[in-house]
Formats: sequence, structure tokens, C-alpha cells
Amino acid sequence: MQYFLFVTKKVVSVMIYPVGLTLALGFMALVMFIKKRNRSGVVLLSLAGITLLAFSLVWTGLALLRPLENEAGPYADPAKLRAAGVEYIVVLGGTSFTKEMSASDIWDRSVLRLLEGIRLWKEIPEAKLVLSGGAPSSSEMMAVLPIRLGVPRESLILETRALDTDDEANLFKPIVGAAPFALVTSASHIPRAIRLFSGKGMNPLPCPCDFRAKRRQPLFVLLSPNADGLYNSEIALHEYYGRIFYWLKGLIRHTAQVY
Repeated sequence: MQYFLFVTKKVVSVMIYPVGLTLALGFMALVMFIKKRNRSGVVLLSLAGITLLAFSLVWTGLALLRPLENEAGPYADPAKLRAAGVEYIVVLGGTSFTKEMSASDIWDRSVLRLLEGIRLWKEIPEAKLVLSGGAPSSSEMMAVLPIRLGVPRESLILETRALDTDDEANLFKPIVGAAPFALVTSASHIPRAIRLFSGKGMNPLPCPCDFRAKRRQPLFVLLSPNADGLYNSEIALHEYYGRIFYWLKGLIRHTAQVY
């Protein structure tokens, strides 16, 4: 049942992301044209084009991401984490596997989170580095890159069963308990993740990375539509939708603060 709900959530979410919404509007426009309701068809087709254009602008994606990244705060200071008594550095990530993939490609876009987790661990080597690979994953293959980057196997705790952030929180709670721990994930994901983990009685300390809105872009780039702008918009919308979804489930409160 849990997996079915997870798949259902993913399918529904596709339709409210920019590309899915554009296709839905385009399909509705086609239906209107078939029914000879040309004026309605033109309106819907125009809305489809405007939707795709608006969310494809680099400026739009960055504007949607910036509030999330600002809320996430700055990069974590290992000295402050050590002073807080951090014994676990938890990295939220996703891995995918084929035999042809290299150790870094296995981590895909989560490699930046892994590298940030290793950066913090090198300053607090007595801590355990807790890595989430996402289900289904191979713990043996997950361990290859961190070990090559200098993390001993005995310092790693690998989790391969989580489907989403809620699963990760449930699986990590027995490991970290109520003690302060470093929570490493993309800056845009930090606000939702902190709220979710805190709502389960855990004490996460935000350790953001993978900042995208920090990068300065010239005006002509900001006002041009491209795939990167569309991708940034989808990342941001995923977080906003996810926050609403978890709020409706009673897992987080919007009034909660990251710090």
C-alpha cells in the first residue's frame, strides 16, 4: 500500500509540474478544436505556451528557488557541529544502479550532497556518516565512492529502503534518536526536511549544499528560456508541493522554522 501511494503521488505530481501542465492544457485545447470550439481552444493553447515559456525562464526558476535557499541558511560550520555534540552526519540522497555506471555516476545529482557530507565528516572523523540511497539500492555499490574518497567502511551507515523523505526520517530516527545531528541535503530541500524530521521528535541541524540561486547570471541569460530554467522551476515546485502534501498529512507545520 505504501509503495502504491508513493507511485500515485509521483504520477499526480507530474501533471502539476510545468511540462505536465503544459501538455494537459495542450490536450484540452485539442479537444476544444475537435469540438469546433475554436475560441476556447485558442485560449487553452495560449495558456499552454505561456505556462511553458514562463517556467522555462531562468529568472523564474531562480526566483522560486531563492526563498527556499535563503531559509536554508549558510553552509554548515564543522566547528559548530562538533560543539553541538554531533555524532551522526546524515546525507539524504538517491542512487541508481547499472553495471556500467562509475562510482560517481551512481550518486547522480546527489553526489554534491555526498561530497558535502564527506567535507563535514573529515572535520568530525569520529562521527558516523549515514547515507540514504533510496529504494531499491545496493549498499555495496553505495559505499564505493565514499570509501575511495577516504571514509573508512566502519564509519559508514548505509540505508537502502527509503522511498521518500518521510521514509528517511522514520528509518533514521532509531539511529540518531533525539540527539543533535547534521542533516545534509540540497539547500532547496532543507526547509521541508528540517520541518519533517523535527516533527518526528528529532533534532536536525541544517547543513545545506547544492545552492543554485547563488550563481550570478547576466540579464540576457535570466530572461532567456532554457531547460535549466525549467529544471529549476520543477525543483522549487516539488518542494512547495511537498510541503503542502506533508502538511495535509499532518507531518509538518508551516509555522515551524528551520532554525
